[in-house]
Amino acid sequence: MKIQRKLLNRIEGEVELKLLWDSGRIKDAFVCAPNYRGFEKLLVGRPYLDAVVITPRICGICGHAHLMASVEAIEDAYRKAGFKVELSDKAQRIRKLTLTCEFLQNHLRWFYLYLMPDIIKLEPNLRELYEPLKGSVWTEALKASNLPVKVIALFGGQWPHTSYAVPGGVVCDPTGWELVQAEFLLRKLKEFFEERLLGMTFENYLSLKGEEYLEKLGGDMRVFCEVAIDHGLHEAGASYDRFLSGGNFLPGVTSGVLSENGKKFSFEVSKVSENEDFSFFSKRKEAYTWSKAARYEGLPYETGPLARQLMSGNEIIKNLYGKYGSSVLVRVLARLDEGAKLLKEALVLLSGIKLNEPSWIKPPLETKNFSGKGVGVIEASRGTLIHEIEINQGKIKSYNVITPTVWNLGPRDGKYLGVVERAVVGMASELKAEIVVRSFDVCSVCTSH
Repeated sequence: MKIQRKLLNRIEGEVELKLLWDSGRIKDAFVCAPNYRGFEKLLVGRPYLDAVVITPRICGICGHAHLMASVEAIEDAYRKAGFKVELSDKAQRIRKLTLTCEFLQNHLRWFYLYLMPDIIKLEPNLRELYEPLKGSVWTEALKASNLPVKVIALFGGQWPHTSYAVPGGVVCDPTGWELVQAEFLLRKLKEFFEERLLGMTFENYLSLKGEEYLEKLGGDMRVFCEVAIDHGLHEAGASYDRFLSGGNFLPGVTSGVLSENGKKFSFEVSKVSENEDFSFFSKRKEAYTWSKAARYEGLPYETGPLARQLMSGNEIIKNLYGKYGSSVLVRVLARLDEGAKLLKEALVLLSGIKLNEPSWIKPPLETKNFSGKGVGVIEASRGTLIHEIEINQGKIKSYNVITPTVWNLGPRDGKYLGVVERAVVGMASELKAEIVVRSFDVCSVCTSH
């Protein structure tokens, strides 16, 4: 048996793949997050509002999602302690808009900057378009992915690591000029979607139906689909076919749980647990990663855009999943389709912001001696993100973070492989196995927060 160790690049942080080959196929796989970070420990003992400043530093790609989960955990603690927390419609729209923009930058960068450089290894004739730093489309996509980031900065003051959301609302008070700027940036992004990614107008793309979807796709989505099908990626990458989405914040991003036999259930955060058997936290000799393993009712579940779209009743993705299962092809298309629809929703959110409403409504309590517990559950671009906080006399007593990548890239437990580990077992190609891993949108720093 051959044992292969390999670092996966083009991600946030580092991930090491340990692949055990037997007779030309992967017999077993280990996804290792080698770096410990310790954000949860460094929060203990600090004033609890520090969490909205520190937790966005967990990730340089989805730090805004960590801010949202953190502030919602604190607001949940307020409510459970009997304090009323009000948010104006303006504050809610701005929070949703900036979170949506973070999805958009992530989805574009993941597809063009992280995934397509692997795809050109399958089809080298595409190199002049998608080669990192040189390809014409690659460089154009990098510029386009900066557009939603600038929208976040208009409202959040900076990106990454903004901390502009606080219990009771947001600290920005945008002007009409800033709304016009934001609309200009989003419409420029829409042009990129139409000219490059979709290869057609938004209206035509959104009119595509299940049976004709793949046939009529255009742009870079079509390029990807043709390569994926030619090289068997429409049949590679399935895991447990259990899916989970914890957040509800826009049409197309709804919560729920889908079992392997196709039954849907409501998501209940009380059924989430973490297993440390193969994490270095356990101090066992079998441990191989700093990640814990997230479980729902004791079982591994996949989270992310495919889970969200199946939960939201997306007919296109539902039909593709019915035909090809949870393959690389379907997982990639779910993320890109979600991006197109979220861009449409971002423009709707922006148009509804009323400048005369308050941005922040002060919660009716003194923070210095506050004690309570709260949970924030949201959807980040990579999937379900959970923050749990316990506050004692104004200080953080404990803080726990369960990231999307802990669901997908977490290790095995006593009975089940991790979701990604299961997805690559049986594969015969090292490159295709890497593409399968990447299709889950790998982030090491979130995994080992």
